[in-house]
Amino acid sequence: MATFDPKPFGPIPDDLSVVPTKGESWSKKWANWWGGATIASPTLPMTATARFALNTVRRLLAEDPDSLGQYMAQEMDYTRSWVRDVLCENADTPVILDASGTAAILTATRILSHLADQPGEFWSVTTDEGGSLVPATLKGRNPNELENVMFQPTSALFYDADSPVLEYPQGMTVTPPKMVRIAGKTNAQILDEIKAAVAATSGPGCIMLPHVTKTGRVLPIREVGAFVAELREAGRQVFYIVDDIQGMGRLPIEAVSQPTSYCDAYLFGSSKALGGMLIASGIVVRKQVLESFAEKIRAGNQAPCFPHFQFSNEWQERIGEGLLKPSAVSLPEIVSMREGLRQLWIRGEGETFADRRRFQLAHVRALRKQVVDALTAVPGVSVLEATDDQPLVPSIVCFRCDKPGWTPGSMKKALQEGNPIVTPSAPIGRYVRLDIPEYRQMPSVEVLAAKVRKLLSE
Repeated sequence: MATFDPKPFGPIPDDLSVVPTKGESWSKKWANWWGGATIASPTLPMTATARFALNTVRRLLAEDPDSLGQYMAQEMDYTRSWVRDVLCENADTPVILDASGTAAILTATRILSHLADQPGEFWSVTTDEGGSLVPATLKGRNPNELENVMFQPTSALFYDADSPVLEYPQGMTVTPPKMVRIAGKTNAQILDEIKAAVAATSGPGCIMLPHVTKTGRVLPIREVGAFVAELREAGRQVFYIVDDIQGMGRLPIEAVSQPTSYCDAYLFGSSKALGGMLIASGIVVRKQVLESFAEKIRAGNQAPCFPHFQFSNEWQERIGEGLLKPSAVSLPEIVSMREGLRQLWIRGEGETFADRRRFQLAHVRALRKQVVDALTAVPGVSVLEATDDQPLVPSIVCFRCDKPGWTPGSMKKALQEGNPIVTPSAPIGRYVRLDIPEYRQMPSVEVLAAKVRKLLSE
């Protein structure tokens, strides 16, 4: 096992927090926090687990520093086990741990690029409703350099965002991603556009499809997986990544189970529907993909680019411990993500996980109806609703104000001013987004609707 040395990071500050702090205190904004798109409102199960991990690290540093690495490795492996259980994956399926969802996209795309048979151009196809940093990441930029928009772990324990990341293979040119527009299109039309975009390419590349978009659209991930399988049978080298950063925790288990049966890498994060802290993510990857990558990366000349504990000990050794940076994946955020997965597993009524998910989703659909009924009763407000060929998850509600002079940005700003503070997620195109949380009680629909009505009447 590679030895992790925490000394270069110095002592852990006494005031290091596991709760994200920005703007007004949580005591003032927590009650009406609908903003789960990026920052889940902190709950006791998620924060207490993270705080316990942080305090354990403090104690081991003081009393038994030689056992710190073993403790961190065990906690990371326990998290990997929960990931496999929730996703119905095999016990030997590799799970890579990372910081933000964008960091996971960077890691996944660059690992897959090293499997390309030729080092020329590497193309990508994605949609226009992914994360804001997705295009920059797929263009080959390091999102850690975009300091004004890149989220970092809240505690960032032993985490270093400034050190090198995995580079693309030498001689490879990364082309700008081909963007497939989502709004107003059926899933069949989206699938046809993805096929057309890939048909216009040659050489190796990847498709990266969000399972759930920012407006809550559910995209045809398995149908795209079948298309990629056909391409491979025809001799094309096409990789496939499913970005479930928005979707994990919003869907029935049947929709996400055994992801390595239909994609090369499946990404998810903890700080949205799971209710975890800012910020941690996981990458579930096909075993043969990581085996091929380990062989290629050991034969190359890549500088150290992986933090300790990002891979299990087995895979750290196979990839080569010379590729490990001095830093580590931040433990408090990872265990908070694990608690989010555990809460997802036990929440609801039923004998099986699948039964409990069906129970919970029925509950969320009932809550959604309350929100939609209250908003549509306000003159000048309309809500994005699902159709058979444009499905939506029930826990994301997008509404718009048809009254002249109101933009999604101005509505969000006005909702967050005065008393009470009502906080929606960041605007999505023409829409204001609300997230219905499963991990805590839904905010007051009456307060939300009353404030929207008041604003539109002024």
